[in-house]
Amino acid sequence: MGKNLYITEKPSVAVSFATVLGVNVSKSDRARGYAESKDSIITWCFGHLITLAFPDAYNEAYKQWRVDHLPIIPEEYKYIVIDNDGTKKQFETIKTLMLREDIDYVYSCTDSGREGEYIFRLVYEHSGSTKPVKRVWVSSQTEDAIKEGIRSAKDITHYDYLSQAAYSRAKEDWLFGMNFSRIYTCLYGRNLSALLKESKSSVIAIGRVMTCVLGLVTERELEIRNFVAKTHYGITADFLSLDNKIEYKGKWAPERGKSIKVDKEAQDGDRYIEKQEAEAVIEKLKGKEAKVKKVEIKSKKEQPPLLFNLAELQSEANKKFKLPVDKTLETAQSLYEKKLITYPRTDCRVLSTDVVGEFPKVLNGLFLNPAYKDIVSRIKDFGELKVTKSTKRYVDDKKVTDHYALIPTYVTADLNKLSENEKKIYNLVVKRFLAIFYPPAVYNTVRVETEVAEEIFITSSRTLKEAGWKEVYEVSKSKDEEDLTEVPIHLLSKNEKCETKEFGLDEKETKPPSRYTDGSLVITMEKAGKFIEDEELREQIKTSGIGTSATRAGIIKKLKDIGYININSKTQVVTPTLKGEAIVELVRRTAKELLSPSLTASWEKGLAMIENKETTQEIFEKKLCDYINRTIEKVKRSNKSNSINLIRLFKDAALLKE
Repeated sequence: MGKNLYITEKPSVAVSFATVLGVNVSKSDRARGYAESKDSIITWCFGHLITLAFPDAYNEAYKQWRVDHLPIIPEEYKYIVIDNDGTKKQFETIKTLMLREDIDYVYSCTDSGREGEYIFRLVYEHSGSTKPVKRVWVSSQTEDAIKEGIRSAKDITHYDYLSQAAYSRAKEDWLFGMNFSRIYTCLYGRNLSALLKESKSSVIAIGRVMTCVLGLVTERELEIRNFVAKTHYGITADFLSLDNKIEYKGKWAPERGKSIKVDKEAQDGDRYIEKQEAEAVIEKLKGKEAKVKKVEIKSKKEQPPLLFNLAELQSEANKKFKLPVDKTLETAQSLYEKKLITYPRTDCRVLSTDVVGEFPKVLNGLFLNPAYKDIVSRIKDFGELKVTKSTKRYVDDKKVTDHYALIPTYVTADLNKLSENEKKIYNLVVKRFLAIFYPPAVYNTVRVETEVAEEIFITSSRTLKEAGWKEVYEVSKSKDEEDLTEVPIHLLSKNEKCETKEFGLDEKETKPPSRYTDGSLVITMEKAGKFIEDEELREQIKTSGIGTSATRAGIIKKLKDIGYININSKTQVVTPTLKGEAIVELVRRTAKELLSPSLTASWEKGLAMIENKETTQEIFEKKLCDYINRTIEKVKRSNKSNSINLIRLFKDAALLKE
């Protein structure tokens, strides 16, 4: 009987598999690139080992960047081993192992997702092996999960549609990058370098997702730059109730439909008017009787938040710790490889029903950690677990795609052995998970309407009655709570007369939209559908966004690394550079759909449709090639008819310093 060959995506993951398989990985094994026992061999990739070849692999002439070569669309794509000595050596090691006669089965143990599938398929295809392959699909690196993953491994053909989507995604990015980067560089590189006062012609990097994201950042910056503030006025009143002697403040709520013109640009849900009109209302109300018209007292429940997916985790870490999104992903991946959390590259915020049976084990693992012992004890005091297979808010098989939401595993973490970032990210994941087993937070809310000459003034308060899940969190005050009063207005009585001590003008200035942080940019990329006006298309792509959970952080980082955006290290605020703005302006004037979130997200939707067997790889790639051909020709035509002078353009916009 022969041996089984197990191939993981990284050396660190190979160690986890080796432990389960009873294979010892020595220093010499690491050096040679694999470890072996009497019935198993474990080896590993270094992430991607093979990539698509550059255009000159198809034609030597393509070493020169020329417009008349474009578009470059290969009939058959070529792949090469990445040009790195260590990478080449490891590929040859895996290839040799795959071709060994004593290997019966190959097990693909790369990360369970599109990229992991692509990494393995390329290595297998280029090894020349015809050995049968099984796919190990796991959502955590615990021993139990790996054992079950190996036991239930399916034939690799079960994942053929995922593989097709992965290959199509790589071709798509190659076609966009190679063709559009070349044409914009050839046509406008010198123009851009003159603008930036660079000695060499600038290379203009264009990417399917990257350029769209750059467009979002630049568009926001232009909105802020062109924003003109407006002043709006509301009315406040200071009241003294005559029976209960309660002093409180009310905010005027103009009745809709009245003759007063309410400014539509007023923000925060308030309804503000011009100063003269507000003063006229105050004059009308002076000396008029005031009375309490209504006192509404309600108890309101607030449910625990949904579990984390990667984008929400990145956003939360960015807000709380100013942690860059790529650092959060790197940290989460490290925690995953240390068996402490489930697979981080997930877009899902709910769990599958088969995970529910693991809850007691996970809670017991957390109970053994002094940092979480008291929280878990409280959950045990509540009795039966609040979340079951029928709790649709957190458990829904229909909403789970490749991976379920991010949660901790049953492995008890030694926090002293974690880095500061690992502690922070692990704590976020653990507490978000523990919170779902707590009861809702309960608030007492009071809303008082005070009437003065048929005009209504609103006063609101909210007090936390039962902390519930908020025992687990440090809750910061939200913007919605800023106007709440701490005065005991619940003691006021309906029809109670009041003295109006003073009226006041509430002056507010409209504010421009906030700049993106890299945390909010990731969420914006995930929820690209909100930019799409067409309702049918918006509904069609609601489960897709710009990029994927695995790629969004890398795209933002690349934009920063190539000098198209700046990210403030303290605030994490994202702004475009002059170079980034110039590129967006060039694209806007020549092929503006490259900046469109709807186009970018619809391509992502197309890849998902391949995975889900809703379309074929052939149909998708034909549409892709048609688009590349059509758009390259459009850029060529626009250049002939519209010569763009970036220096003059940006001087006119007062963005260039003399």
